Amino acid sequence: MTKCYHWYDNLQFFSMLLMAGAVPVSWRCGLWSAFLLAMVTIVKAVATRRVGNPALLPLLRWTLAMPLIYWLSVTVSLLWSSDQATGWMMVGHKASLLVFPLCLLLSDTGYLTRNHLRAIGYALLLAMVGVFVFFAVKAGLRMLDGGTFAEVTNATFDTRHHAYVALYATVALVFIYFELSRHWSAIAWWHRCLLILALLLMVCYVVLVNSRAGMLAMGMSGVMCVVHLAIVRRSWLLGLGVAVLLAAGLFGVTRLMPGYVDRLSATVENVEDDARTGINRGNWNAYRSSPLIGYGVGDYDERLEQQYVLDGFESGIEAGFGPHNQYMESLLAVGIPGLLTLLLFLLSPFCVAAKQRRCRFVILLLTAIVMSNLLFESMLERQMGLLFIGYLYSVMVLIMSVEENKFARMQKC
Repeated sequence: MTKCYHWYDNLQFFSMLLMAGAVPVSWRCGLWSAFLLAMVTIVKAVATRRVGNPALLPLLRWTLAMPLIYWLSVTVSLLWSSDQATGWMMVGHKASLLVFPLCLLLSDTGYLTRNHLRAIGYALLLAMVGVFVFFAVKAGLRMLDGGTFAEVTNATFDTRHHAYVALYATVALVFIYFELSRHWSAIAWWHRCLLILALLLMVCYVVLVNSRAGMLAMGMSGVMCVVHLAIVRRSWLLGLGVAVLLAAGLFGVTRLMPGYVDRLSATVENVEDDARTGINRGNWNAYRSSPLIGYGVGDYDERLEQQYVLDGFESGIEAGFGPHNQYMESLLAVGIPGLLTLLLFLLSPFCVAAKQRRCRFVILLLTAIVMSNLLFESMLERQMGLLFIGYLYSVMVLIMSVEENKFARMQKC
């Protein structure tokens, strides 16, 4: 018996690679990639005359079902939403979160190996490096045309929402860390140099888009990686070396780009004047009026705007700020049940990894990055977040699945 990949397996894997590279480039490209993956899943089901994924353990199947349970909790809130049109639009909008998890539940992925998953990581990394180089060249041309460094960075470096861009870059950094730590001796010297260069570019990306959430998540990831090297891998010297590099990098950033670090310190020092303080106050005051079931997916935004008026939060009224916090958004829309289903969805991969004693650190690190970013942005309200987070959490399940069957399924041709 030999490993055999059929044409529909190759087509499915190509769709996975395409989605990994497309979502960080453009959410529209990501939607088309998700549509292609769904079509491939249907074609594969017809070709194999089988629906379902025998490669997954029951716990992993339940993990993939968690996004569906979260989506259903949002859908149920239509029962007490007065604005049904907005509610149905939001429910349909969130459905893209389900594409990848459902495809994995319905289609056999037993052919996948560790190298397939590494290829998915490289697709994400190449896409992010390509986008960064594009915007860096664009910023350089603007500086040659008379623009200052401050004018061509921040919100103008990458015109997409900085929080999502920083999330993509931080996940790419996690992939680089594991690729270097696990395969350092197996890859060529030029390969290592390219990965280290990509690491530096991704760090610059997070800093240049000036995302506070991204910089905090990146710092947290760096500390967790140092702990992992020093304690789990027992590489004390390497852990110390990485810690020194992190400290040197932080010192360099504070010297070369003080404005970016000042944004973090200014938020702490002027917390009462920060817009997020007004948003968080409005979130909490609005939630207290309906703590159990929220206001429904169609009505919570309007209720929050009314609360801004009551609180005298003028900048929030003018800008039309939403909750800017996925946990508060879930509480406002669906109440306590919504928050619980969201937490089940987010934590289920790590709970399974801890139970199976497999891939615990990588799953913990990716989960921590996503959950920390959700504190600063309602990322499940935009396709940029829905597609990427749905894909990322499904890849976590694939990582555990491949670790369960390290040599992939052996099948007859």
